[in-house]
Amino acid sequence: MKTWKKCLAAVLSLVMMVSATACSGTDKSWAVKSENLTVPIGAYIYNLYSAYQQAYYMVEDATQPVLEQTVEDQDAATWMKDFALRQTKSILVIDDMMRDMGLSLTEDELQQVSDQTDSFWGSISTAMTEYGVAKSSFNLAYADYYTKFTKVFDATYGPGGTEEVSDEDVKDYYLTNYKAFSYVMAPIIDMTTGASLSDDELSQLDTEFKGYASQINDGSMTIQDAADAYKASSGDDTVQVYTDAADFSGETASYPLEFGTELDTLENGKASVIDVQGLYKVLLVKDDINATADERISDETSRTSILQTMKQEEFQAKIDDAADSYNATVNQSAIDSYQPDMFVQETSSVAASTDETSSQEGTDGSGEETSSEAA
Repeated sequence: MKTWKKCLAAVLSLVMMVSATACSGTDKSWAVKSENLTVPIGAYIYNLYSAYQQAYYMVEDATQPVLEQTVEDQDAATWMKDFALRQTKSILVIDDMMRDMGLSLTEDELQQVSDQTDSFWGSISTAMTEYGVAKSSFNLAYADYYTKFTKVFDATYGPGGTEEVSDEDVKDYYLTNYKAFSYVMAPIIDMTTGASLSDDELSQLDTEFKGYASQINDGSMTIQDAADAYKASSGDDTVQVYTDAADFSGETASYPLEFGTELDTLENGKASVIDVQGLYKVLLVKDDINATADERISDETSRTSILQTMKQEEFQAKIDDAADSYNATVNQSAIDSYQPDMFVQETSSVAASTDETSSQEGTDGSGEETSSEAA
């Protein structure tokens, strides 16, 4: 998913105030709290770790130590700590919004939260436990948070929402920003060993796919014909045509940017062949975006996805603004006891497993403290 900005001014007015810092003594069991919710310190630790991982994609040179560089014109450590605190306060913001808008999670949604937590926890539990992050905090700041985040988003922009977006506006956004396409792909490496195909194999595959593209472009073949032909020649029964539409303009594009760049050069119904991320050769056909518009707007899941793409930056900015000025009680001494350099010795394998989690919804956060700091 698996990625927002502004909500009701009336709701935000309840949460956008000056932050207060508590004298927390030696208690490190919690990070921030409101009158309704106390967020354990583990949630902050996880958010700090998430910020550390995200910084790799934002610094100028990822081969150099991240903490010696800048992120968004701040030194990296400061950016990470600001991000982690904002994300941790956002848990309070969303909790208040759920309460103020009369929302609650259904039994099915609560089960989905539990299932999602279980799914990711298995791959990151060892590393998170070392840092003092427990499963309950991971649940609070990741799966629980993003489920509620989506619930508030839908109650704001969805049908009957406080800032409902009409079908007409969603369709207009879709036609303006999305590109429709179909594609067939073939791996150019051995997906089991990671070894590249030989030069002869690569050349043969390139010739074959360009031949399909040529025939599609002269009207003698459809992309389904091409898929069938490649399935026969490769002996791979999994070969199929994939059809979709996507917005390639934002940072959260669900397809490689090579797709969007190539589609910009094509007319409707025309095909091209591209290599994607050194992993696949792709036979790509540009489809008519108008042909799918009504179907996608009438489908609830598809419409929701388009709406999220349309409004996510706006909504996220609202949450960020609310979190920055939230009247939270902050356990500063506990927060200050965890610094980004605590993650420096972590290997990329852990980063990869956690990055899988953080890419689903934009940011992530969660965790619980060590036994000496248990909430």
